[in-house]
Amino acid sequence: MEYRGIDVSSWQGVIDWKKVADHGTEFAIIRITEAGNAIDRYFERNYAGCMEYRIPTGVYKFSYALSIDEVRREAEKVIEVLKGRKLQFPVFLDLEYSNQRRLGTEMIARLAEAFRRIIVDAGYRFGIYCNLDWYRNVISEELKKYDFWIARYPVDDNGTLIERYRPDIGVGWQYTSKGRIPGIEGYVDRDVFYKNYVAEEPSDKEKLSKEPKFVGKVTASALNVRTGAGTEYPNLREYPLLKRDNLIDVCDTREAIDGTKWYYVRIAGKYFGFVAARYIRCEMTPTSVGGEQQISINGGSQSPI
Repeated sequence: MEYRGIDVSSWQGVIDWKKVADHGTEFAIIRITEAGNAIDRYFERNYAGCMEYRIPTGVYKFSYALSIDEVRREAEKVIEVLKGRKLQFPVFLDLEYSNQRRLGTEMIARLAEAFRRIIVDAGYRFGIYCNLDWYRNVISEELKKYDFWIARYPVDDNGTLIERYRPDIGVGWQYTSKGRIPGIEGYVDRDVFYKNYVAEEPSDKEKLSKEPKFVGKVTASALNVRTGAGTEYPNLREYPLLKRDNLIDVCDTREAIDGTKWYYVRIAGKYFGFVAARYIRCEMTPTSVGGEQQISINGGSQSPI
């Protein structure tokens, strides 16, 4: 099964999304931010148009990051702009910047993984956009387990789909940069995807559960609460520190980039963040009693948290 769509940015100017939808466009992938982490000036208008005319939507971020800190800021800006809004397609990390290529395969893999963690931890799907040359010669084997959207079209691109250029890898193919459709003046990138994101829910692994699995007690004298799984993430602004013997709800688990285990926790019933698992001791575990969630302590029970 194939799904035909477009990807757009401020370069397309004002788009008539009704005409785009009436043309049978099955998805749109929108640029969300540009150089300097500035929001694409047509992003809000484009997102609203897709929502109004029920066009399944994803976003892409052209990455200029040359360090882990920079790529994290790019990912955090994407999450900030989305504000929890729904996407049917992934957040695609666009890898094509020549200065990035000079960093080498290993560093590019680290950049992509750092970006992915923030996107996935916010509940969104993750994918990578690149051309076929990057996929074959720059992208690490480890990264190839993710969804790839591959650009490939001839030098004399005339806006049509040329079958012999279809890549044999990836979940999507950008087959022209000179497409034309009603509702857009000038050229637009056109794409084919083979994966029905609309019919699929993000996997449980991609979602962070907010349902408590057990109550934990802090064993350290002071414990940082961070925005992501790892010491490289900043402290949570709303609740930066926990103290010894504080009780928290442990909701999920993530592995940091260094392999250590971190808990995704709820604090005071409303703040969510990450803490190092080694400083948390399980005190109480939820059990189901008569259809009601209870807390068992040494075989007994008490009222719900």
